[in-house]
Amino acid sequence: MAPEERAPVGREDAALEASMWRLLELGGVRPASRRVAVGGLDLHYLEVGEGEPLALIQGAGGGAANWFRIMGALSRGRRVLALDLPGFGLSAPVWPVAPLGRLIAEIVVAWLDAIGVRRCDVVGTSFGGLVALRMAQRRGGPVRRLVLLDSAGLGRELPLVVRLASVPGVGPWLLRPGRAGTRWVFRNLMTTERSGIGPVVEEALVEYLWRSDLAANRGVVAEAYRLFCDIRGQREVLRDAELSALEVSTLVAWGENDRLLPPRHGRRAAERIPGAIFREIRGVGHSPNWEAPDAVVEVVESFLAGATPDLS
Repeated sequence: MAPEERAPVGREDAALEASMWRLLELGGVRPASRRVAVGGLDLHYLEVGEGEPLALIQGAGGGAANWFRIMGALSRGRRVLALDLPGFGLSAPVWPVAPLGRLIAEIVVAWLDAIGVRRCDVVGTSFGGLVALRMAQRRGGPVRRLVLLDSAGLGRELPLVVRLASVPGVGPWLLRPGRAGTRWVFRNLMTTERSGIGPVVEEALVEYLWRSDLAANRGVVAEAYRLFCDIRGQREVLRDAELSALEVSTLVAWGENDRLLPPRHGRRAAERIPGAIFREIRGVGHSPNWEAPDAVVEVVESFLAGATPDLS
């Protein structure tokens, strides 16, 4: 089915949509808001620019507007596509099954196919990095070049509070949507100093993340979380042999102060993926695309242009 440019329907949430546009406005970008049906699943995505396609895969929170600070810059000479992953933002949910990263990767590949994209560069952050890795494992698949930004799926370690959320009886309490809880996660796990964000952007981001969480199906969230991790940490971690078998040109970039996923996960991956480059983004945490957008744009564009990115 061809994509439609119209107001969201189905899992519509006016407040969530308003918070999405507010965030994009702060990022100085006005992408097209589109929807497409993929295997009966109603998916929403943002599109801006023309040229070679670049797909941006979000982490487990918010939606496509998470890329608001870098989407515009990356669209200079490119067709930038950012999907609300199933169950996030304005996309309909899908019932989770293991392995979760592979399930979502298959949906993302089907989405790209539905909008006529056969090959593209891919940037994935956090859980979206795991999804991008699963996409890259497909021989003859859509991934031309791969950027992993503080990616999940590369090591077991997670903070205790994240692991506790997988415990029955504790998880529903920790995972319940609320502004205060969203702000705590934003400040303590997703970012560090936030000197490059500012109070206005922080408020808009927290609102968007909270609104997306509020609109989500709680049963789907709980099951997805259970599949993502247990009390020991991440459940879906790529083995050395899987990383060594990747045949996609790869950049691994990481915030040096990431408190959610440690930089050693990224170094491990870069050591095992043939020809991979590792770059640490100084002074930021788990969300460099929020905290240091200029540095992220520089490292991504340098890599895609065939240069070795230099963040010194």
